[in-house]
Amino acid sequence: MEAVFGLLLMLLRVSHGVETSCDGRQDGAQCYGALGGTVVLQLMDSASEIFRYEWSKNNKTAILQGGKNKKLINQIEKRSSFSDGTFRINSLSRTDSGEYTLQTYDSSGQRSEQRTLQLFIQGVEAYCDGRQDGAQCYGALGGTVVLQLMDSTSEIFRYEWKKNKIITILRGKKNNIVFNVIDDRSFFTPSDGTFRINNLSRTDSGEYTLQTYDSSGQRSEQRTLQLFIQAPVSSVLLVSECLSQGWTRVSCSSEGGDSPQYSWTLDGHTLTDAELLSGNHETNNIILKQDVSGRLVCSVRNHISSVSREENISTCKGVETSCDGRQDGAQCYGALGGTVVLQLMDSTSEIFRYEWSKNNKTAILQGGKNKKLINQIENRSSFSDGTFRINNLSRNDSGEYTLQTYDSSGQRSEQRTLQLFIQAPVSSVLLVSECLSQGWTRVSCSSEGGDSPQYSWTLDGHTLTDAELLSGNHETNNIILKQDVSGRLVCSVRNHVSSVSREERISCIFINCTLSNGTHISQWVSAATNTLCIELTTAPTTETSTVGKETVNTVTITNVTSSNQTVTSSISDDPWYFRKNNVVAIAGVLLALVILVLVGVAVICSQKKQKNDKPKEETDEQELTYADVRFMQRQGQQVQKRAEVEVEYGQVKFPQRPRQSVERAGDDCLYAQVHKDR
Repeated sequence: MEAVFGLLLMLLRVSHGVETSCDGRQDGAQCYGALGGTVVLQLMDSASEIFRYEWSKNNKTAILQGGKNKKLINQIEKRSSFSDGTFRINSLSRTDSGEYTLQTYDSSGQRSEQRTLQLFIQGVEAYCDGRQDGAQCYGALGGTVVLQLMDSTSEIFRYEWKKNKIITILRGKKNNIVFNVIDDRSFFTPSDGTFRINNLSRTDSGEYTLQTYDSSGQRSEQRTLQLFIQAPVSSVLLVSECLSQGWTRVSCSSEGGDSPQYSWTLDGHTLTDAELLSGNHETNNIILKQDVSGRLVCSVRNHISSVSREENISTCKGVETSCDGRQDGAQCYGALGGTVVLQLMDSTSEIFRYEWSKNNKTAILQGGKNKKLINQIENRSSFSDGTFRINNLSRNDSGEYTLQTYDSSGQRSEQRTLQLFIQAPVSSVLLVSECLSQGWTRVSCSSEGGDSPQYSWTLDGHTLTDAELLSGNHETNNIILKQDVSGRLVCSVRNHVSSVSREERISCIFINCTLSNGTHISQWVSAATNTLCIELTTAPTTETSTVGKETVNTVTITNVTSSNQTVTSSISDDPWYFRKNNVVAIAGVLLALVILVLVGVAVICSQKKQKNDKPKEETDEQELTYADVRFMQRQGQQVQKRAEVEVEYGQVKFPQRPRQSVERAGDDCLYAQVHKDR
């Protein structure tokens, strides 16, 4: 068992834990996978002849379920694949560790076989010799590093190993370890001087210093090492794309991995400048020249891991155009690096002799009835019964071409010309929009490559109109849209050999808000990319209006949200800072109003009391109904998306006799009745 474990560790050191495999067809098999890597498990010889099978973890969770003529159910299909008895699991985590059980059943439902395997997920292990002063060592995040600090401690009287010259990690005397501050995840072997640290984290990075002392307490030696903890590369994605010129763009990206480095090979050899149009064999994006094909491999590595991905790249065909050259003066277009198909004549079978020349000088084609065809560019062209096909076009192919036909007497029977123009096709389009201060939208459209590009614009499927455009027109590459113009904007760029378009949803909105830190923002921004006014802010305003004979003071709170829409909320729904800063102010105003009204009413009531007072009525109690302050919210009512806090003046009565009507004009004292509609 130890030999197997040692072999596994050796494999992990070599392959950096990228992919391991295990034969799980034996009951009790022990399999190992690397953290973040891939494990390939051989679960059965073939699944095609098994009526039903189930593979579960810890006798609880069914991971795989399937069988003969049955649909496969894979609970982790996003990062795994199952094919004819082999299960491949990617992006391994420590939770994948466990006991897995395979159970197979026959057509009668009886279990025919059961076997288990143990899967252990371990971090990547790295080794470093730290016996040289200034050594640089690397460990994998979540993995293990084995540091060779010294040959042996048996002859060293005392030693200390510190991090950043401050924290003592390890201390010992000869073969005795005094203490190890990380003994819960590390192990020091005095006999060979190796320090093994598990479950590495980024905080383990730093400078470590080893100091040794003799029996007199004198320092005999000091050396340092730098430890760097990196996340290992877990997977590689390779994406290829044929460009219009017949080139191949390939991008290589890695998942995870600190400081990734890239390298490329084609059919086993490093890519050369003769095969590369742009980039080099150490960049993650390259463009291969036309006609370059084969087994392309991108490798991504850092100091503690290496992962590669391969793809068979086939030759990309350039843009192909066709043109009828049977009409004199025809204008034909071909794409740079592409192919043009020219219809020169209906048929050559009845033409005694013909000649097709460029610029009235160079004869490109010569032939005729029962005559051998002479083609000066046959290495990249073909001629068949009046149709001439030219591949791998270059700018030198542009020019005027003349076809002359002759009868059996040698007299010229016909002559016609065509103009051939070679253009670089448009390969991509970039659309950039910007909201201007007046609410307008400036949009620019630019193309990569492409000779003589022509532009056109549509909005929600229709051509832009003057009513929507402030400047520019639907055939320029820069336009300004008027305020409130929004929708799906498409810019199309074309020339005679290509057409490419790009779309973007356009919408400029006005935001006006104050952040909690006091910053005021008032401007036009794009709705799609806006990151301003994320915090809910408030801006109270006071309005005065007259309803009938009553004057209503209304406090309106406008909330601005991250969606940049003006919305309303009642006081009970407002955030704490609104309550603190605004409700207290409102309450103060209301209290002042009540006090003023009470003072005024008291004076008036005192005068009336003196005037109407009678001796025997002094025993009558004077009933005081204080101001009734109620807060009520209007239901189902929003006015211009604002919540209103209304101060409404009502009545408070002072009847001098308990059973008298409160509506008697002569004896009534009026207080304010304050309420808020709910």
